[in-house]
Parts: sequence; structure tokens; C-alpha cells
Amino acid sequence: MAEMTRKSFLRLAVAATTSAAFGRQASAQSPSVMAPRLSGSRSPLLISGADLLTMDPALQEIEGGDVLVENGKIAAIGKGLALDGAEVIDARGMILMPGMCDGHRHVWQIIDAGRLAKTRPAHYATYQNWKMRIIVSLTPEDHYLAGLVGGLLAIDSGVTSIIDYAHGQINADNALAAGQGVKDSGIGGWFAFQLGVSSSYKPGDTVPIAVATSQRIAKTTETHWATAERLQKEVFSESSGAMQLGLAPAAGNGSSLEEIKAEWTRVRAMEVSLLAAHLHKPERPEAKGFMGHRDSGIPDLHEAGLLGPDYHVAHGNRLTAEELGMLRDSGGMVCATAMGEFPYMASARRGPSVHARARAAGVATGIGIDVNLVLTQDYFEHIRAAFWSHYLEPAGVELAEKYTSEDTLDFATALGARSLRLGDVAGSITVGKRADLVLLDTNRIGFAMQGTLADRVVNFASREDVDSVWIGGEARKRHGKMMGVDWSILKSQIEAAQARFGPEAASITFT
Repeated sequence: MAEMTRKSFLRLAVAATTSAAFGRQASAQSPSVMAPRLSGSRSPLLISGADLLTMDPALQEIEGGDVLVENGKIAAIGKGLALDGAEVIDARGMILMPGMCDGHRHVWQIIDAGRLAKTRPAHYATYQNWKMRIIVSLTPEDHYLAGLVGGLLAIDSGVTSIIDYAHGQINADNALAAGQGVKDSGIGGWFAFQLGVSSSYKPGDTVPIAVATSQRIAKTTETHWATAERLQKEVFSESSGAMQLGLAPAAGNGSSLEEIKAEWTRVRAMEVSLLAAHLHKPERPEAKGFMGHRDSGIPDLHEAGLLGPDYHVAHGNRLTAEELGMLRDSGGMVCATAMGEFPYMASARRGPSVHARARAAGVATGIGIDVNLVLTQDYFEHIRAAFWSHYLEPAGVELAEKYTSEDTLDFATALGARSLRLGDVAGSITVGKRADLVLLDTNRIGFAMQGTLADRVVNFASREDVDSVWIGGEARKRHGKMMGVDWSILKSQIEAAQARFGPEAASITFT
């Protein structure tokens, strides 16, 4: 199918609206992309007779339990609940669990999924070159489409909160469109906009690779700050919205502490509550006064008084026990992208995922997909990878031998929510929390019938078992189908976009 015209889109939107489904005129940044129009209904909901995998230590697992949802929050948990006027979901024989959390994924990369593959390591080694070509070839409409589809795919897999580490937007139009797309998907969490992206070349250009690399994330300029302020005012202005604005400063490992302090102080002055960072231990220590002088740089930040409860580290594979203690004591957070980090064991600079040691140290720790350009969207696969990766190092083996399935699932639920600064809002089936819920159909023959609920989910569940998803009490998926989403139309739009930007990206020559 060719890319939709605005006229054909409007016909589809009207048809969808009149059939009491969804359909909307997309934002100004993306006039030909159709996103679901949610009803906004917060009518009471009673999920009845489900086996509850609450991930709340006080409640644990409840066989044949009920959950009452009012005003988008969990109002009651028990048996024999009733409320006049509530929509009743008969969930007997099904498993109800909290919506899952993904602490680090680059949502925009879904627009070109499959262009590279981690199972072809030599090919994947060109990842940074691919990124530097593609980010100057995408339009605002591409970014809106990527944000929308990326968020919808996460929800489809039972993920209700994410940190979208948005490091592929070279200008304000692209950034605003990307943020709007993710927001319109309806997923919760953070749009963490990367400051400092400064690529100035364009399709057809020949550019020295050193120049392109230096511009990929350069110093933050007033142009970047202006984009961040527009995102805050124009896209993420609602303090009660499920998706909020975070920022990823350009100044980090290898930067002077003075530069870091200046930039981070300005981020915090904007009252942005998530300060996101990639963190890898440098190959050799940086000079004194620069982040990375000691270990991965956490001690440098600690001595400069810069650590805080808004600081979110992605990766951090070789964080020491001392560094983990500093993060714990300052309220910092860690996200390991376990499946993507399997190959890091072969790198002396990185090493295996840190999530087991971080959790044991008391740090709020989660997991994430990271590069969804090359990895499955089925989040249950990433949960399993988080467990198996413990066996890549002796310390992990020792910890894993004491684990239960609940411990592994914790990275994607209660603990994972804490690692997104959402511990009071999401991550468990607890009275008062937002009704971010996932209902699993257990009828598939491969979905084991024996064991604890956590055993069954961690070892056997998959995306195809996700019957229903609610975010803030609003249904986003029911009976295995995403509400108001026509995947065939969205796929056709992605195909049309790839056919355009693929050759444009390939026309850039690095020397």
C-alpha cells in the first residue's frame, strides 16, 4: 500500500469514528498517520475471578481473586467484590499481573527494524554508522510514526511504562513529532530527549567519519535547550499525563565535572524529574576533574555532589560495589539491557549485565530492550534473558542460585517501576496504584498449567498470551487485539517510509 494521502486518511478516520472504534486526525507533525483515539473513559471496571500475580509482597499470589478499578486506579482487591455499574470482565482461568516496565529502549529505531541484526555480529558492528546516516534522513512524520508504532508494540507485549531514550532527533520538528508519537500511543513513562545531537550533513553528502562521530552527540547549545523547552511546553505540559519529559544531558563520561555540573544544573532547574545517561567504564581512566577518572565515573559525580534520585544509568556493566552503594544511597537507578548485553562478556571494557549485583546492592534496578532495531518486541523473552545472563559470571551464578521466579519478574514489575521513578504509581497490583494491568490467556497448550503463577509467566508466557492491557484503567488491548489499531495500515506506512529514507541514508559517504 502506498503512503496514505491526507484525504484517504480522513475517510478512514471518519469511518472508524462512526463505527464506535477509534481513528483520529494525527498531530500537525504527522498528518497522514492514524493513531488510536482513546475514549478517555474511566468508568468502573471489575476484573473477576482471575489468578492474581500481584508482585506486592503483602499480597503475593491470589487464586480466583477480583480487582476493582475506579478513576483509573486500583480501588479494591479481594474475592466476591461487586459494584453497581462497573464493567465486569470474567477472567476465570486467566492470570492478571501488573503492566511491565522497560527502562531503556530507543523507540525511534523501530522505523528501520531489521536493517541490522545482532545475530550477524560483523554486520551489527556498523550500528553507529547506520545511526549517523539514518538520523539525518528521517522526517518529522517518520519520527511520529516510529514513536506511535514503537509505543503500540510495547503495549501489545504487556509493557505499560518505558523510558524512551530519544537520541535520534536532529532538530526540533523531529523531536516534537517523536515525543507526540510516543505520547499518542498511550504508553506511560518518560520521553528522555537527548541533548547535543548536532549532525549537520545531509543525504548525498560526503563527510569525514570523525566529523560525523563528533556531531552525533556534541555539546548542548541554546538550540537544544530551546527544543527541550518546547517539548516541555507543547507536548508534555500535563503534569498528570502518563508520559512525561526526561532529558539526557550531552555532558557525561569524559566531560569535565564543571561542564557536567553546569548542564545538569540547568536540566534540574527545568524541574525535569529524570536525568538519563548511558554509562560504560572508559577503556582508560580520564584525567582528574573529568568524569571517568575513577572507575565508571560515579565516584567523580559523588564527590562533585551531582548524584541524585533523578539520575538513571543505562548499562553500567562494570559498576563496582562502591559505585552501586553510591547510587543506592543517592536514590539513583540502573537499567540493564540483558539480551543486548550478552556479547559484552567478551569485551574487557564492559562485561556482563549488572542487574543481579545492582539488585543485591539495594539499587532500584530494571531491564530494557535497548536497540529494538535488532531485537524482539516480545518482552517476556527479555525477562528470560535477564535471568539466564546471571550465569555469565561467578557472582551472578551465586545470586541466581537463590532466586525465585518472582525475583526475575521483579526487574520488569515492582522493582522495574522503582527504577523508572514510578514505584508509587505502577509495578504491582496494589490498592491506590494506577491500574496498569495485563491479563494473560493461559489456554495455549504450551502455557504450563503447573507451578506458581510467577513460574508459569517467567518461563512460558509470550506476547501471544496477552489478552488484555489496561493503562490507567483504560483498555488498550482486549481479546488479543489492540484497540483501534490497524497494523496493516501502519506496516504499509513503515514500508513506504523505508523505501524513501533507505536510499537517502545509503547515499551518505563516510571517509
